[in-house]
Amino acid sequence: MMIKRLVTIVCMGFFITQIQAAPMADQDFDGVPDNLDKCQDTPFLNMVDKEGCTTNILILPFETEARNIIATLGYGQSTNEDLMSRATQNNTKLRISYYQNAWSFTLQGGHYTDDVDSGSLDTIIRVQKRIRVQTNLALNLGAGLRLPTYNYDGNKLDALVYASLHYYPTSSLSIFGGYSFTKIGDEAIGPIVVDGFINQVAEEEEEGFGGVQDKHRFYIGTGYFFTDNFYINLVYSTERSKFVGEHYIQELSSTLYYKIDKHWFTTFYYKREPFDDDLHENILFSVGYSIW
Repeated sequence: MMIKRLVTIVCMGFFITQIQAAPMADQDFDGVPDNLDKCQDTPFLNMVDKEGCTTNILILPFETEARNIIATLGYGQSTNEDLMSRATQNNTKLRISYYQNAWSFTLQGGHYTDDVDSGSLDTIIRVQKRIRVQTNLALNLGAGLRLPTYNYDGNKLDALVYASLHYYPTSSLSIFGGYSFTKIGDEAIGPIVVDGFINQVAEEEEEGFGGVQDKHRFYIGTGYFFTDNFYINLVYSTERSKFVGEHYIQELSSTLYYKIDKHWFTTFYYKREPFDDDLHENILFSVGYSIW
């Protein structure tokens, strides 16, 4: 008789437990029951709201909205086979950025060397405002100046404005796109220069050269955080050349970001024109330090 009662109590307890546990099922372990969870596949350990959706978004240092100063030193190589005597150029670049809430201010300069010459690259100044449209949608608006510190005849001040949208379907994935307009101040006199190179091909074919023009650039890309410390993106862009009559430039680029610790990080950048018969590519490896 005692055995029957014991078995009955155990069965009833098990049945009641299952009834109570059913609505408490939580397949993504975010603390919100599945019957209330509107985001069923939240990554483990992500902070969520009462509906089970992510409230924290993984962002890169240059997308931060906190007060900070970040310095980056990079070394790379540019190759342009359209040029005869100086197809390869080595570059050293220094960038310092200051972030205050949703604003950022950047100063960038550099130095180049090649088989013929060496000197300073153009100096770039930028200011950007980051607007959080929604939790997972951000709008960036910016403007900049390219100061003519690269020494060649006809090099003048250029001005830039741009806008971009970043959408985060999840905390680890981003989809982004943007547009930029550059007002070219350069004069079409002296050596014809493309991205810091004297374009000897254009000099030899001056008959078809129609001067310089303003640039328009469109781009779209996607990025993914494999971990909190490792990020990679892929970007496609198309841009009107600054030289009248030249074809549109189409490029593929990728950036790898790795966070070493709280302050140090590294990036590797690669860009190439895959649809051009001649080789046009840029490689840049950088080390960065975040003060706060």
